[in-house]
Amino acid sequence: MQLAQLKLGDFRNIETAEIRPHHYFNIFCGANAQGKTNLLESLYILGSLKSFRSSRNEELIRHGHERSSIKGIARQNRVEHEIRVDISFEGKQAKLDGKLVKQPETYLNCLRPVVFAPEEVSLTKGPPAGRRKMLDRAVFQTETNFLEDARKYDRQLRQRNRLLKLGRNEREIEPWSEELIRTGARIRYARSQYLQRLVPRIAECYREICGETERVELFYKEQKNDIQQLEKSIRQDFDRQRDQEKKYGMTLSGPHRDDFDFLIDGRPLKSFGSQGQQRSFVLAFKAAQTLDLQHVHGEPPLLLLDDLTGELDQQRQELFYRFLLSMQTQVFITTTDVRPLLDGGINDGYFFRVENGSFHADSISKRCE
Repeated sequence: MQLAQLKLGDFRNIETAEIRPHHYFNIFCGANAQGKTNLLESLYILGSLKSFRSSRNEELIRHGHERSSIKGIARQNRVEHEIRVDISFEGKQAKLDGKLVKQPETYLNCLRPVVFAPEEVSLTKGPPAGRRKMLDRAVFQTETNFLEDARKYDRQLRQRNRLLKLGRNEREIEPWSEELIRTGARIRYARSQYLQRLVPRIAECYREICGETERVELFYKEQKNDIQQLEKSIRQDFDRQRDQEKKYGMTLSGPHRDDFDFLIDGRPLKSFGSQGQQRSFVLAFKAAQTLDLQHVHGEPPLLLLDDLTGELDQQRQELFYRFLLSMQTQVFITTTDVRPLLDGGINDGYFFRVENGSFHADSISKRCE
């Protein structure tokens, strides 16, 4: 899976840009606040229709303009597709091969980006919503039905919450409860199945890529292999919290309230992990996700690495560069200093110097000056 071409128009601080990436490494080097991360963000939106930084569309549009555009040529199993996202204040509109996208699942299969960004390191200690989002993004890249179930669950949850808030009787609420139970059980089942594959890979990547000896785990309380059991568990939670839900006017249990414990030697990372251990865990998670996508789809995804050299010490950098070189995948990296990458053996690709939203292509072997 590769990106053969990228065109941007009025995206954040980028007026116009056209890039034909290298099939291997693409390094974007420059001072802070010049547009490096904006470029990675555009790639992530192009592949996933979501930003890893902001949920507000107006922030994605260059100041003084009303819309922005991201266009690309994606190559998958030697077949090319034209993909495009137009962004306005009202929302995003996606096109695949010139046609408006009505079912996003087909579009999302064209370009599966995996991003490692400094902001994600804080997810290990932050609120559960961030960890749910990180996991669910990974699940729907491998499970085609997961996105539709997540959207259906969100609609059902809003309707059930509305009835609870209005104080409606149980007879009116029950049909929505049953719908939510069935959809919620499928979501928990998909998460559970994904984690059964991913957790052993995380442990392996943590040892080999991060150079650490601790035993790492990812614990999900609702991990079960039987959908009927999962439905029963949600129904029991609803029954147990019926009075509290009526009191607060909201659904107090279900997949939207789940959390995931990241563990180091059996202890919660959010309580006992150092900053280095947090970085290593997130890096191992992303590496494991990359390996899983390659296993499921037969080819690796795009890797987007934002300020990697600033987040990792020299030992972790060297080990991770070794992993990248072994993957033979298309990689986009931002940095303020290209030298650690060159020293790590990354010397086959394109180098782009970034200045005030402009991109100047050059040999990857030159320093960023």
